[in-house]
Amino acid sequence: MSNNHILVIDVGNTNSVFGLFKENEENPIFHKRTVTRRDRTSDELGLFLRGFLSQDKLENIKIISSVYSSVVPSFNPIVERMLSDWFDAEPLQVNYKIKLPFEIKYPRPFEIGADRLVNAAYCAVHNTKQKCIIIDLGTATTFCILNDVPEYLGGVIAPGLKISMDALTRNTAQLPPIVFETPKSVLGESTIEALQAGFFYGWVGLIQGIIDQIKKELGSDYLVIGTGGLVSTIHNAHPGIFDSIDPFLTLKGLKELAILNS
Repeated sequence: MSNNHILVIDVGNTNSVFGLFKENEENPIFHKRTVTRRDRTSDELGLFLRGFLSQDKLENIKIISSVYSSVVPSFNPIVERMLSDWFDAEPLQVNYKIKLPFEIKYPRPFEIGADRLVNAAYCAVHNTKQKCIIIDLGTATTFCILNDVPEYLGGVIAPGLKISMDALTRNTAQLPPIVFETPKSVLGESTIEALQAGFFYGWVGLIQGIIDQIKKELGSDYLVIGTGGLVSTIHNAHPGIFDSIDPFLTLKGLKELAILNS
């Protein structure tokens, strides 16, 4: 059995996610999430990752390639130093200039977030000749449009669900923090239930409304793919919104780019 592995890192504004893939397998054999702390050192990050790999008995793996996407530029040198010092790996940073499995038909390609390029890369490789709307429920709620050439056409950026919930409770005196979950009904019988219903059905409406407008302008033959930490909650309650969901889509996209650029 091959001991060759690909290490991928998705640096987001709120969390950073680490994934480890065997060379010839689609799904990660390891994934961990940590808060993106701008003041964390490369050694702290390396110790964190090595510790979790050791806990999963993966301390003797061979990293043949590493790739990271980041929407936090100040964190990039920390990630690169960590990969070099702790894993002897030369990291590939995702941006619009690397080799991608699609063309970019967007006037300002340098503005496209690395995470969005990664999601589009996975869908371009695995949904050949299929038009896609890729929705990522992260710190921001992003919609990316990929046609069947494939070409990246652009997208939509809406507020993120979790930061919207945090902002509401932080800026109001009497509204408590809540957990995002499916409400019993649209009419809450308490303040917490009312908030949960508002955020749940509010985001269902936001997502469906933007999908409908995209299809109205571009055509209805689009596959709607969802990812992000909260996508399963919405999909389980309203399975008609997404054609498919994949919580690991971004990590898988990073692996595809590592292979493509090797």
